[in-house]
Amino acid sequence: MKEQLFMLHFSGGSIYSFRRMFDKLNDFFTTEPVELPGRGMRFAEELISDRQAAVNDLLQQILEKRNGQPFYIYGHSLGAEMGLLVTQQLERLNDGPAYLVVSGNPGPNVRDEKLYNVPSSYFWEKLNEWGGVSAEILANTELTEVFEPILRADFGILEKDTAPITGRIHTPVLALMGSEEKNVHKILNWKEYVNGAFSHRILSGNHFFIYDHINTVCEMIINCKRTLSASRSGN
Repeated sequence: MKEQLFMLHFSGGSIYSFRRMFDKLNDFFTTEPVELPGRGMRFAEELISDRQAAVNDLLQQILEKRNGQPFYIYGHSLGAEMGLLVTQQLERLNDGPAYLVVSGNPGPNVRDEKLYNVPSSYFWEKLNEWGGVSAEILANTELTEVFEPILRADFGILEKDTAPITGRIHTPVLALMGSEEKNVHKILNWKEYVNGAFSHRILSGNHFFIYDHINTVCEMIINCKRTLSASRSGN
């Protein structure tokens, strides 16, 4: 069996958010995209807007899918923060990932203004300003009506619980951000939550820079596996 790569989507995302990356990764991992309720394959389920409920939901999916091989977690934006919190829980179960790769997020407790409960026009204005939502959604009124409650719930996961995130993980972390992201200069904030190896890289682009650099992002994820494989073999 292959080692698994669990992929945690961004706000408004689903299991389909990383489909353009699968053909680059499937030779090296069993890709396991997981999603929160209220979208994708779980569209009929009730949305979650609570941080701990979201962590528990993702954790349960990962535990149910585990094949016993070493595994990796990749998360973008919302998925990056969820990745850290899920990794904390997995380490408590003595089943932490071999590597955590996070992108599009400067790390926990870096917050701009809250958006989950602002008026609709301002909500979309700010998302457009931050580059935090795809142009396809912004240009289509029907899509904005579908995605607004999903996005608000996802922002609620990040914003409603004001208790600071604490604790460090032992899992190695690679952090990636786009050069045009608002808080890119705070990327080293991730180091405050990592006891193990930490590295970071900034790629050109906005919040969705990963789609402009699919080959590079996938190669960096694969290199995490290669590095650990070499270490295990004593090379």
